[in-house]
Amino acid sequence: MRMTQWLVAACAALFVVAPLSAQKLTKEEKAKLPRVAIIEFKAAPDAWHGWRHGGWGNNMSTISNQLRDLLTTAMMETGRNKFRMVERERLAEIRGELAFQQSGEVDTATVQKVGKLLGVKYMITGKVTRFAYKESGLSGGWGLGALVGKVTGNSTAGAVAGDMKLKKASFTGRLDLRLIEVETGEVLGTWKDEGGVADTSVKIAGTGSEVEYDEELVNKVFEPIVERLAPKVVKGIVREAAEED
Repeated sequence: MRMTQWLVAACAALFVVAPLSAQKLTKEEKAKLPRVAIIEFKAAPDAWHGWRHGGWGNNMSTISNQLRDLLTTAMMETGRNKFRMVERERLAEIRGELAFQQSGEVDTATVQKVGKLLGVKYMITGKVTRFAYKESGLSGGWGLGALVGKVTGNSTAGAVAGDMKLKKASFTGRLDLRLIEVETGEVLGTWKDEGGVADTSVKIAGTGSEVEYDEELVNKVFEPIVERLAPKVVKGIVREAAEED
């Protein structure tokens, strides 16, 4: 009985260890994996809905880097040992050699040029097609300060209330992704997703009319979107690579 139990335990251990060892690839196997790069993210010309400036449009380059980092991490987590990802730093070197568009989506010809210089098989492009802002809640000002001062009979309290810059807002974003084969320029797959956050506090700049740029807010809106899109993109890469083998 004890020998039977030992054999069962040993077999079970083999089944547990086998998948882990199967995940290890040799250098030759890794070299055969398709190379992938994520190119510059852009914002559509009409992507900013409801904004009162605040510098958001001027931070598109920063937002692009955030989105690429989020997508790289999500894809590497779901597609381990299925492809090789080119680092953003290498892409930045190539970017400096080409004239990228400052707005709109990157054209296919540019994608092919970058892809060939990087030596990659597939390129992923992304575009922010919507980043909307809807304001609600309370903000300070002379009217509020006068009201508080009158009700409380305290001019100091009125002055403090007049300086309040508290607002609640909802933000929604939509991201579109494309998978492109570098050699042919063919679009192999397209994906889109959207989401948002509601009733979040925002920082008010200047006189209270502008919402300040906030990196954490970008992540809150787009990270769940990227996490849902990444497995779909990985599946598309694996499918295309398998069809060519």
